Amino acid sequence: MTTQRPTSEMIEQAAYWAAQLATDEATQDDRNACDDWCREHPLHRLAMDRMRGLDAQFDSTDRIGRETIETILEGKSHKSRWQGGLTLGLALLAAGGWFAAQSMTVRAWFPDYETVRGEQREITLADGSGVTIDTNGAIDFRRDGDRRTVTLFRGRILARVAKDKARPFVVETRDGTVTARGTAFIVSRDDDATVVSVIESVVRACLETARPQDCVDLSPGEQVRMAQGRVERLGQTDPETAGLWAEGWLAADDQPVVQVLNELNRYRQRPVRFDPGELEEVTVSGSFPLADTDRALDGIARSTGLHLSRTRDGVLAIGQVK
Repeated sequence: MTTQRPTSEMIEQAAYWAAQLATDEATQDDRNACDDWCREHPLHRLAMDRMRGLDAQFDSTDRIGRETIETILEGKSHKSRWQGGLTLGLALLAAGGWFAAQSMTVRAWFPDYETVRGEQREITLADGSGVTIDTNGAIDFRRDGDRRTVTLFRGRILARVAKDKARPFVVETRDGTVTARGTAFIVSRDDDATVVSVIESVVRACLETARPQDCVDLSPGEQVRMAQGRVERLGQTDPETAGLWAEGWLAADDQPVVQVLNELNRYRQRPVRFDPGELEEVTVSGSFPLADTDRALDGIARSTGLHLSRTRDGVLAIGQVK
């Protein structure tokens, strides 16, 4: 079942309050009215809490997202009654519910499903497909007469697709689309790129241009990276182990320990400390539990001969034995 999220009308109203309360003219009555609205429904509170955090998130939004919002602000700046209180919340208000519903930048702040750092979540979509969302991930799901679409805003997913010949299953990111043909595959999205890895059957990865020359067909074990208008083939991956993270395991086969530690830190509230230069020649093999990263670190230390300790401020550190 889809997690409830604020409607576009709720987002628009929250944007109104965010803009109104940011002005010097805001009164206590205004603040009380906003509080009353937030108490009317839990989703009102959720919309307001997230709206209050948009200014900070705006600073970290990618260039395209910032330019989109700034263009809308410029187009609406003739509304003089908002002068002096123009916030990012006003950007949503000015654009109305359509912008809140359609912009990938804004939709990312109100996803259907999301995970926090260290959390993994298995969901069954309305079409019967299964999706595992990795740590710190966020997605939307839409189904219409033409296709089924998962929008991956951030993080990594493993999709196991339910067959439906009439409606293709598509994962979209800012970089492009991945279309499945009854298959299992992994899509990851970070700040810079989208990486696609196939476990079963075949998928087609296309840049957002969707021109034939910008599409690549992938078989099990094949990977591509899509970024900055380019699609690049990567080295082969083992289909048997590529999805082990979705079962709660970090698998390493003679990999640089720095790479493994960086991956493990994605799941930790307090990252383990290490000196990459000191460990650059160290490799590690094994399977390490993602649900208990302290135990995983202990296993890495034992298998590599490294020393695991705690600093004075209680943070775990790993390094060569002195």
